[in-house]
Amino acid sequence: MFEKILVPLDGSAVAQGSLPCVKALARSFGSTIVLFHAAEAPVELDRQEKYAKETIDRIRSLAEGYLAGVAKTLRRQRFKVEMEVGLGGVARSITDFAEAEKVDLIAMSTHSRSGPSRWMLGSAPDRVLRHAHQPVLLVRPTGETPVDAKPFPLKRVIVPLDGSQAAQAVLPYVQEVAKALKLEVVLIQVISAETTVQFTPMGPDTWAIPTDVVQRIDVLASGYLAGVGKELERQGISVRWDVLRGAAAHSIVEFAKETPGSMVAMTTHGRSGLRRWVLGSVADQVVRASGEPVLVIPPGAAAAD
Repeated sequence: MFEKILVPLDGSAVAQGSLPCVKALARSFGSTIVLFHAAEAPVELDRQEKYAKETIDRIRSLAEGYLAGVAKTLRRQRFKVEMEVGLGGVARSITDFAEAEKVDLIAMSTHSRSGPSRWMLGSAPDRVLRHAHQPVLLVRPTGETPVDAKPFPLKRVIVPLDGSQAAQAVLPYVQEVAKALKLEVVLIQVISAETTVQFTPMGPDTWAIPTDVVQRIDVLASGYLAGVGKELERQGISVRWDVLRGAAAHSIVEFAKETPGSMVAMTTHGRSGLRRWVLGSVADQVVRASGEPVLVIPPGAAAAD
């Protein structure tokens, strides 16, 4: 499934935060890890064209030297590695390269170096998520990650669903990852105990959903998850499911915190209308807040055999 995993790096140890999870996937799938650096020349060079080529060549040389060092360490750990330095804007370079080289997965840290060139959600990773046609794995590191760090000890995949076919688009990926890494799959659906209705231009009103209605929804959700779970069990996958109550993103993040060694896998779109999961809503909030890796599947992405 993940024959080529693209790992954008910027030279910082924080940007290397995705490597432990990438190693776990690459080892199980026999993937080639493609190390990528986007060499973005300073804006001032536009006014000093005669120095532009020399400066870009120097930036490229430094980037190639850094990537070569990372590649050497990964190869010692018996991973297949390729390297590439792109020129131009970070996010555009990443998505263009991923498309041209038919990359199967983009894996990156949500935070990187500080200062004007920092990567943070709302910057490069955010734009990659919005424009990539491939699945994107995002990891929010708690500190610096050495290149020789051990693979992330994945134990399970948490899959938030909302009853829609769009949200279930993640399941083929989950099935393949769970089989390859021998992971447990945990299906969850979050039921809100209140609803918001806009009655007047002054603002929305929040109403508590009656307890008996919540209970009926709980039963329906449990039946839905059980049906999805049984299909996965037929594939030889260990599955369990749970219905949670509360705000969707918060409930997903808290559930993941309680089950260390998890990866959250979800789509950027779910049910249409007021319950829609869009980047900037539930998926975005989970990526921002989760301390666990998050695999995000964009609309229309098809899992490769």
